[in-house]
Amino acid sequence: MSINYQTVMDELLVKLGKDAVSNDPIRRFAWSTDASYFRIVPEIVVHADNVEQVKQTLEIAGKHSVPVTYRAAGTSLSGQAIGEGILLILGHDGFRKINISDDNNKVTLGCAVIGSDANAALKPLNKKIGPDPATLAAAQIGGIVCNNASGMCCGTAQNSYQTIASTKLVFADGTELDTACEQSKAAFSETHGDMLTSLTELAQITQNNPTLSARINKKFAIKNTTGYSINALVDYTDPFDLINHLIVGSEGTLAFVNEVTYHTVEEAKFKASALAVFFNMEDAARAVPPMNIKEVAAVELLDWASIKAVTGKPGMPEWLTDLPEGAAILLIESRANDADTLSQNTKTIIEKIAHIDTERPITFSDDPAVFGKYWAMRSGLFPIIGGARPKGTSVIIEDVAFELPHLAQAAGDLTALFHKHGYPEGVIYGHALAGNFHFIITPTFSSEDDIQRFHGFMQDVAEMVINKYDGSMKAEHGTGRAVAPFVEMEWGADAYTLMKQIKHIFDPTNLLNPGVILNDDQEVHIKNIKPCPVVDDFVDRCIECGFCEKTCPTSALNFSPRQRIATLREIERLEQAGEKQAAEKMRADSKYDVIDTCAACQLCTIACPVDNSMGNLVRKLRTPHITSTEQKVLDFQAKHFGVVNQVISRGFDALGVIHKITGDGFTNTLMNTARKVTKEVPYWNPDFPKGGLLAEPSAHKPGQPTVIYFPSCGGRTFGPTPKDTDKRPLPEVVITVLERAGYNVVTPDKTRDLCCGQMWESKGDFKNADAKRDELINAVSEMSDGGKVPVIVDALSCTYRTLTGNPKIDLIDLVEFMHDNILPNMAITKKGSITLHQGCSARKMKLEPKLKAIADACAERVVEPQGIYCCGYAGEKGLYKPEINASALRNIKSLLPAEVKEGYYANRMCEVGLTQHSGIPYRHLVYLLEECTRG
Repeated sequence: MSINYQTVMDELLVKLGKDAVSNDPIRRFAWSTDASYFRIVPEIVVHADNVEQVKQTLEIAGKHSVPVTYRAAGTSLSGQAIGEGILLILGHDGFRKINISDDNNKVTLGCAVIGSDANAALKPLNKKIGPDPATLAAAQIGGIVCNNASGMCCGTAQNSYQTIASTKLVFADGTELDTACEQSKAAFSETHGDMLTSLTELAQITQNNPTLSARINKKFAIKNTTGYSINALVDYTDPFDLINHLIVGSEGTLAFVNEVTYHTVEEAKFKASALAVFFNMEDAARAVPPMNIKEVAAVELLDWASIKAVTGKPGMPEWLTDLPEGAAILLIESRANDADTLSQNTKTIIEKIAHIDTERPITFSDDPAVFGKYWAMRSGLFPIIGGARPKGTSVIIEDVAFELPHLAQAAGDLTALFHKHGYPEGVIYGHALAGNFHFIITPTFSSEDDIQRFHGFMQDVAEMVINKYDGSMKAEHGTGRAVAPFVEMEWGADAYTLMKQIKHIFDPTNLLNPGVILNDDQEVHIKNIKPCPVVDDFVDRCIECGFCEKTCPTSALNFSPRQRIATLREIERLEQAGEKQAAEKMRADSKYDVIDTCAACQLCTIACPVDNSMGNLVRKLRTPHITSTEQKVLDFQAKHFGVVNQVISRGFDALGVIHKITGDGFTNTLMNTARKVTKEVPYWNPDFPKGGLLAEPSAHKPGQPTVIYFPSCGGRTFGPTPKDTDKRPLPEVVITVLERAGYNVVTPDKTRDLCCGQMWESKGDFKNADAKRDELINAVSEMSDGGKVPVIVDALSCTYRTLTGNPKIDLIDLVEFMHDNILPNMAITKKGSITLHQGCSARKMKLEPKLKAIADACAERVVEPQGIYCCGYAGEKGLYKPEINASALRNIKSLLPAEVKEGYYANRMCEVGLTQHSGIPYRHLVYLLEECTRG
């Protein structure tokens, strides 16, 4: 029957509200983006933050027979996190429970907890979760469990299947089950007794079939995520144990995973790694089986193509250029809880493979600075290849697994298939100890011939992996749509029948993620392929992995960087297809989400595996939108910035007086009216600061070192907010601290005329931006005596922007100067509890440790609210797009303990936004240092 999606939408709106449900074409398209090479746009998107929303969605979906696809972080590679009908995405605030048991041996995690956040909570206890996928810093627990994601070290011994203790689930009919709760299990037995009986009988049938049981045991002796985890039917008889373990790797096709309780695993205190360089792949493969011992934590393989890909790249070992053609590398790691055991482990490992010649002596290092480079080489493969791929190509990572004796020959066969099908760029690397190869190809899908070429390649891969070696077509990335056509081929009819029965027992109406894992369409893996048109250097590099979404301040508001890029790609695809009107409409309709609300903070670049910058892209996209009138205003501001800066400062003083007399209502109305005349008028904020003042340094004192201090425009424009207890402007406090530390301070002439140019760059006016930055550099350079006198800037973003001009002077941020030059020489009287913001500029400049060190030196307790990576104020954007700031800091008040009454950072605009949404005053860290160093 046909589905009336408008009716479904209306019912969802009544139940969930407009903030949780959308059928907007632009947002449906963007939000459906995942890391796979597929594109399927749902009819409706639901963002769920609690179980009730999930149940209500399922109720309406079931009533109208609408398929539902669950989505966590969307880092999945095989097309299992997208689907038609309703796409239910985990919201931005719910499902984030982390609860560690009293004995530290279990941890209960909400399905939206990011894997690395779980490990961060467990780290002080020398514990971690077992799964360690390469996406751990972005992937969420729901996805990790439902894909049975593993990784470099967990192998088959510590993956979700082996370490899961219990689950909280919601089934397709809306029934909840907690497999750790006897009361819940009893209630479920009453209502779903037939289901439990069916599962028990299925397990008995399997265990009574020696041939099938042996087949299952053999297949799961190596990594395998092809199909369902039917090893549960061999390993367990209790129906709730069966449910726990069948859910693992089920890719959202059996139930919604609300919470998971893991058995934690030990995090070793000592580690050492070595690069074993072999003359060829055969020798490297021969060295793997002898290292299948307890002393070895991980063995990672890089083939010759992989080595060539990383050779000469930043951070890679220089000696890679000297390796002979055809060489292969095994990256070996050992771990222990004491140094002596670690030392003995490494000796044992070297002895185990001493019979195989190596190109270089095998030497283990326990220095993180050394072995960190080794692992950077391994982890750098994907981003290097993905970022360097030809424009217009996709990047596809597949993963297969073999029994260890077949590794060398299988690698040769796979390489031959690369060349047979026209993918000479293909590389092989992976988790050798688990027999797991990842391979990367960068195909073009611009024509039917391209698609058929990929089809032929995958058919040959399946023939080789399954029929020649009886290996796994999917080792750890999940089946999805990518391998669904090959599940029966790999497992055989009997096992495939078991899988279909499992799906029917859990989801008899085929409501959940239909077509994923089990699919009768033998060409589903070459349908709905995501197009990749050439757009722009910034766009073309993106691999849509979603690593950017964790730190992006607008992810919860509307779009993340990859969603903006996906939208830009679709606009270009429409253009190239000749659909000009559709392209123009999409460009206009998406402007707010793609361009206007991007904070351009560049935190995405820090998280991005291919070093892409949405911030730089958006600034570039803003340039054409500058009207001639707006350009004249920008030119006037740049030419007369001293006057403009003074007027703005006095304007905020006047605004404060008006507000004090008339109150919020009149002030807000006044500014709304003024904003109709010009968009340069900000939205009203009762925490707006007064205007800032410049301070004069004291007279020069002979014999003291001199520093040049440049008060940035934020600190000299915006003074204290109504919540600030210290009413002194920032420049006054900076000068006080510098002089207290024994420095003569000088400031530039006409300071108010100078600016780093950030406010123009953020609008896309690069000409004025660079001119103002150069003007500033020239002014302070003339004062610095040829670079001998250091120049101190008091705002991190201003320092960062000025440094992009490559000034030939000693230009340093105030935070770094305080840490390096003042803190060690001053007596400190500590305060109680404070909170510290680690914003985007601090992260870009890698100054978080120095900010933290200053705070720790001055306070007994320093609270850093988890998950707050950027305040979203974005320079002056917080004045004109306050919703960005509000969304980015929506949780900050709840994250701050009651005893924390003051916060600190190092950028005045950010501090204004932080003050508004936290309810406590935020100031520059120099205020804290000044207070704690008073005599």
